Amino acid sequence: MMTPISISLTTLLAAPPMVRAAAVEARAGVETRASDTALAAEPGAEANAELGREGELGGALVGVQVGEALPKRERESVRESFERSLDEVCEPRPCTAGCGPESRSLGLRVDGESRSYTLHWEARDPALEGPLIVDSSCELCSLVELEAQIASDLGPLCERLARLEAAPGRVQITSDPDGAWVRIDGGRRGSTPWTGELPIGSHELELGARGYKAQSRELSVVGGVEERHHITLLPVAAQRPSWPGWSSLGLGVAMGVAGSVLIALHDKPVAGRCTGLDVDAEGDCRYVYTTRPLGVVLAVLGAGSFATGVGLVVWSQGGEQGGTLSLRGRF
Repeated sequence: MMTPISISLTTLLAAPPMVRAAAVEARAGVETRASDTALAAEPGAEANAELGREGELGGALVGVQVGEALPKRERESVRESFERSLDEVCEPRPCTAGCGPESRSLGLRVDGESRSYTLHWEARDPALEGPLIVDSSCELCSLVELEAQIASDLGPLCERLARLEAAPGRVQITSDPDGAWVRIDGGRRGSTPWTGELPIGSHELELGARGYKAQSRELSVVGGVEERHHITLLPVAAQRPSWPGWSSLGLGVAMGVAGSVLIALHDKPVAGRCTGLDVDAEGDCRYVYTTRPLGVVLAVLGAGSFATGVGLVVWSQGGEQGGTLSLRGRF
């Protein structure tokens, strides 16, 4: 079973936001005074089962809860003090009702009897592995003193949450294949696998490698949270040769022109051989060109070659293909 580890409030506030908070709890049976307030992260399930306190077992503590042993007037006063102190101390104000798993939330449980109170706080943030916990007490306190105690407890909690919000996020990028270049917001950051810190907010990620199609996507960075992105680049298809298409186009044009010339030349007299007896009484020469059949054949073949060339050129220009598969995780 995990042994509780005590830690001072000052030490925890000084810890980096990315460091996982250690479990802290007061010794069983020993009541902590207001001046001995401590912050802690929630222990594991085994320790929670042993402690058995509301908020640590059976659901998160959110908003304000007041024990029925307190008089109704004091219960109402506690709720009012909680809301008033939140507005005065916490900026921005954490969620206290209807909070989702990605929300920054805060809860307070007040127990005891009139003029003797125990306070149990829980603050949660997506950047934390477990909740921050504050336990304090206020003995022989008036309602005014109780409100002062609530505000005093809220100060360190809200400060810690504010530091988380200001902390940068950590991003880990891997790819298949390894060694892909990485650009973030247009700046070169090295090659995969790459790990680094980025300011909170949206960032443009670009990834690519020789022989693979470059990919881009938007990163949303949360303060104090480590995100992991794995991107699989698909190779660019080999470039199809274009010379067969252009050759076929050229041949088709040449054959078409030749065929047209031969068709036009059909039945024309042969130059230099149409004199004297080679010309009849009607002026027709004995020697004429009979090129129409060959011209028709060449024209048909030229049209076919031209059509084939067009198809080959279109095919060669349609060879590039690419895609991507990505996995994303937040830790």
